[in-house]
Amino acid sequence: MRIIICDIYVKLVGHNLGHIQNILRYLEKNPSDREYIFLLNPEARTIPSVQTAAQNVKIIFFTDEEFAPQLSGMSLIKSTQLLWKSISRYVTDLKADRLLLMMVDMFQHTIGSSRPLCTIHGIMFNPYPRLMPVDNSLKARQKTKVTKARKLFTTWWMLRNKQLKKVFIFNDYETIKTMNETLGTQAFTYLPDPVYDYPMRQGLVIREQFNIEPHRKILLAFGMIDQKKNVVNLVRGLQDLTADEAANACLLIVGKVSQVYETPLAEAIAEARKLRPELKIVMESRFVDDDEMESFINQSDIVSLAYVNFYSSSGVIGLACRHNKPIIATRFGVVGNITAEYELGVAVDGHKPEEIKEAFRFFLHHSKPKYPARAAEFVARHTPEAFIKALLAD
Repeated sequence: MRIIICDIYVKLVGHNLGHIQNILRYLEKNPSDREYIFLLNPEARTIPSVQTAAQNVKIIFFTDEEFAPQLSGMSLIKSTQLLWKSISRYVTDLKADRLLLMMVDMFQHTIGSSRPLCTIHGIMFNPYPRLMPVDNSLKARQKTKVTKARKLFTTWWMLRNKQLKKVFIFNDYETIKTMNETLGTQAFTYLPDPVYDYPMRQGLVIREQFNIEPHRKILLAFGMIDQKKNVVNLVRGLQDLTADEAANACLLIVGKVSQVYETPLAEAIAEARKLRPELKIVMESRFVDDDEMESFINQSDIVSLAYVNFYSSSGVIGLACRHNKPIIATRFGVVGNITAEYELGVAVDGHKPEEIKEAFRFFLHHSKPKYPARAAEFVARHTPEAFIKALLAD
């Protein structure tokens, strides 16, 4: 059997690279008579770790010309249609038996309209069932209803292609059940979001580097810092601590701040420093390597997953579990379910700074909190091997 594994988002920073790296390592250690061909975006060619010594594995890259639609600024539907034509040519020319899309979401229209010569599997990152209104207004509820209906239709359209056999969804049995029942299929299937074990950055001591006193509890906000990460409300919540509490608190913000979020975040931080100068806020706005990421999480006291308008799985929850760190998490979506099921921390409505404040106060005043109670169990169920075996299974 010949399987093409296609990923168009492999970059030096991000979970896509982690998935590809670990699949390549697994295939080297576990040879088989199957042939795997990785079809990746041109940028991945420059990444040293995207290589293999396995005899049954080959890595190829889209040409710049083939990939140009993705970078052209044209509509998503149009660009993916053009890219799909290139993918289909590779499937035909290489006589593939299966196409595995590492992100299927943007190809739903195209899959539903095509008749490929092989079976298709893919990972869906943003399924529709858990979408919620941003607030309780009529306008927000109507907008969510329309968005859900549109996404439902798009998914139904994709399923018209009978060569589509499996659509994986991370960590969400509830959504899988809903989608299979609603759409009359068994295509949607569970995929454990893997917890990768990267080495920590040697010599990085964050309290020394950022002058964070030993008595302060560090709340870490990590990743691409955008509206979803909800750091503005973290700041607003912590600025309402008492002076004594704030003197024992530090908000550590690590990750590249998106351009549209820079101004509101800067304004929130300035206001907090004026209203509550005892609170320490540290910001490191840049992309962070995997080994640095591990060190930041390992040396923090609490990890924030108090996201807003985000209902899918998050790799940060696995990292927090592996380092046995409690979390302040959204109570909604997959993250909310996992937090409750594994007793990983305190769940909040991220839109409400007062709930974030009370969650942080809980950890500030409990030197030995009961959380995270079952972090090791979560990690054991979400190993890279479990992820890869499920992904590559028939």
